Amino acid sequence: MDLGLRLTVAASLALAPLLPLGARLAYLQVLRHDNLSNRASGEFARVAQEAAPRADLLDRQGRVLARSIPSWSCFVDKAMVKDAGVFGAKLAPLLKLPASEIARKTRAASRFAWLKTRMTQEEFQKLSEARVEGVGLVPTLERVYPNGDLARGVLGLVGAEGKGLAGLELSQDKRLTGRARRMEVIRDGQGRTIYKNVSDSGDSPEPVRLTLDRTAQFLAEEALREGGEKGQFKEGSVAIQDPRNGEILAMAAWPPNPLRNPLVQDAFEPGSTFKVVTALAAVDDHVVRPDEVFNGEGGKYQLTPGVTITDHEPEGDMTLSQILEKSSNIGIAKVVERVGATRFYRLARAFGFGAKTGAPLPGESAGELKPLSDLTKVGLGVSSYGYGLAVSPLQMLGAYSAIANGGTLWEPKMLADGKPPVKVRRVASERAVREISQMLEGVVDRGTAASARIAGYRAAGKTGTARKIDPLTRKYSATAYTASFAGYLPASAPRWTILVVLHEPKGAYYGGLVAAPIFARLGSRLLALEGLPPDRPTDPALGTARR
Repeated sequence: MDLGLRLTVAASLALAPLLPLGARLAYLQVLRHDNLSNRASGEFARVAQEAAPRADLLDRQGRVLARSIPSWSCFVDKAMVKDAGVFGAKLAPLLKLPASEIARKTRAASRFAWLKTRMTQEEFQKLSEARVEGVGLVPTLERVYPNGDLARGVLGLVGAEGKGLAGLELSQDKRLTGRARRMEVIRDGQGRTIYKNVSDSGDSPEPVRLTLDRTAQFLAEEALREGGEKGQFKEGSVAIQDPRNGEILAMAAWPPNPLRNPLVQDAFEPGSTFKVVTALAAVDDHVVRPDEVFNGEGGKYQLTPGVTITDHEPEGDMTLSQILEKSSNIGIAKVVERVGATRFYRLARAFGFGAKTGAPLPGESAGELKPLSDLTKVGLGVSSYGYGLAVSPLQMLGAYSAIANGGTLWEPKMLADGKPPVKVRRVASERAVREISQMLEGVVDRGTAASARIAGYRAAGKTGTARKIDPLTRKYSATAYTASFAGYLPASAPRWTILVVLHEPKGAYYGGLVAAPIFARLGSRLLALEGLPPDRPTDPALGTARR
């Protein structure tokens, strides 16, 4: 074989392995290029997204109620951890967590697992400097409430993922959540960032201002807390509304719970605070004269055979005003017979009972009214004094605001967004509402709400006491009550409507004895805060607080 042939054969043998390699290379470079490029980019080039910014919640004066601040969270990449025990021991002093807990989370992870969220600045700094392999740090936002538990039932709660879970944080979640900043990031083989470019600068939402007043909220919670911490009642709630426009100034509950707002979500049998519906229907439709009297039957009245209505104290002849002052069940049951089921039902619906108020809060209760067809003589009679039906505290607050302002029912306004308040309807004539308002002043001056009186100021309102249903027997309890007071002040030009509801008060349980004093304490503090001049030159003689 000559030299040339030998060289050709040798070259062929040497180049032969390159043929499949070249074919494979062509396959990867041409046919699989896009797929492999994407996979490779995923290993070292990613689009990182920071936590979405969340807007502040402010009170009506612009004071911060909720704010998100920078925080950090750390995670483990299990693929980069050789020994979970050693890994846990190394991180334990840095994260201030038990080494066993860190090791357990690492072993249980499929690939990634959170080790700690809401890290302090000190923890973040130490972990950053330690450069422990397998640990990643992620900037997050922590939702904080600078005023502690103040208004937490209204504000609600934000979860670990930055989404609202309750309250306004939930109902206004879309408005509160901005667009997160997105960045193109390239990392080396050890996970270190070597290139970063902002691809989307994101968007920070504007603060959301509420109608709540931080000072009024504090005063309402303090008025409840004084009794709650002493165990004077099981649960309680207080709400303040501006009757001139429906703005909610405060919503307080005891015990505080960011996941629950009883003023919106709960419904209860109101008892005698509901008598105002019957009284207004009677006056508005001219079926009862101001001087007309109804006999109290000495405290017992047989409504139908087998059904007897009783009063706390035996009463004789009473005008409509005196029926409210004495909180007579018998008297108001006789009045509602004159009013009739249709008029009574129509006005209860006009006040908004039996329907949601439209408040921008989740889980609102519509309460419950008997349908018109169920308002038999017995059904109508017990409904006239607030039994056999259920109302939410927010509904009752709005009803008394309508009386305070001359007859306009407003939709509860909680967002100070520049939009005008929503007028729902006129509930009754201005004349009738004015007469009822004068009667409610008499309840405070001469009747069961003597404890609601504030020296130098005119106040109006109505007490309520209702037995609660025993959940075991499904019958009315002989020991558990709901005590309430709904009223407004100063009665000459109402600025605040205040509702107080106390569940299962200990000892004294009449609304005039336990709920009305809270109204008086809170009302006097609001008057002092605003510096309103007295509207009563002389005080009449005190009445006796009862129901």
